[in-house]
Amino acid sequence: MKRVWLVGVLIALGAVAKFGYDYFYFDTSLNHKPAPVVTESASPTPSQSETPTGPVLPPTKEEVQAALADMHIPVGKVDGKWGARTRQGLCIWRELTGRDINRNLPTQDEQFAVVAQEDLVLPKDFVVGLNINRTCQSAIWVKSMPSDNSTKSGNGSEATINQANFVITIASTGRPGLETDVGTFKVQWRVDRWYESIAYPDGWMYRPLFFNRGQAVHGSEFDIWVHPYPASHGCVRMLGAFIDSLWASGFGNGSTVRVYGTWSAATNDPQT
Repeated sequence: MKRVWLVGVLIALGAVAKFGYDYFYFDTSLNHKPAPVVTESASPTPSQSETPTGPVLPPTKEEVQAALADMHIPVGKVDGKWGARTRQGLCIWRELTGRDINRNLPTQDEQFAVVAQEDLVLPKDFVVGLNINRTCQSAIWVKSMPSDNSTKSGNGSEATINQANFVITIASTGRPGLETDVGTFKVQWRVDRWYESIAYPDGWMYRPLFFNRGQAVHGSEFDIWVHPYPASHGCVRMLGAFIDSLWASGFGNGSTVRVYGTWSAATNDPQT
């Protein structure tokens, strides 16, 4: 009987223990609200207007040289170097875009303008014939002047011309002390062969066209003698192929040769 009673007591105690475990024991982690999960949000993508931009870099030297060459302006080798031929080409470009004529290296604004390939415009004082610029050491052969309608834009200013009307070439005029005279002249006589100078023996001229007493435009024994600076005894040295083209076109007695500008070896390059 006692054993039965003892078993009953143990069962009762077990039940009480079970009740206490279910109702009085608790896990503290279950009584707390779960902590919010913090995730890193992606950085907002800036709008196009908020995109930071650095300074715009000017065109490279090679790009400037290539653009001049595309406009049929002699520039020498496209090598990324500011050489004498590049200065010569820039001088020609300035003249044909209405800028101050000089052989300075380009400003950044000019570099952008060259690459943009602004329209080339013949100055109003150009003549049909050879226009020889002593400042640039260049010559522009104007074959024909465009009509008034083709040289005016809607606002009455000068506009684009057809580059087939003129040819640009390099030249080398008379050196200091023996300068090529400035003025507008007519070809007086010409010699269709190699011709030795009377004033300077052993000074050979290729197919010379004389326009001012003993001064002539002519080719030289070597094209490299057409320097980017004044180097002759008063004549105007030109490339042999260009002289051939003048003869082939009928340029000769009575044709106009205009010489203008002032040579200066000094330059005033922009500060970098």
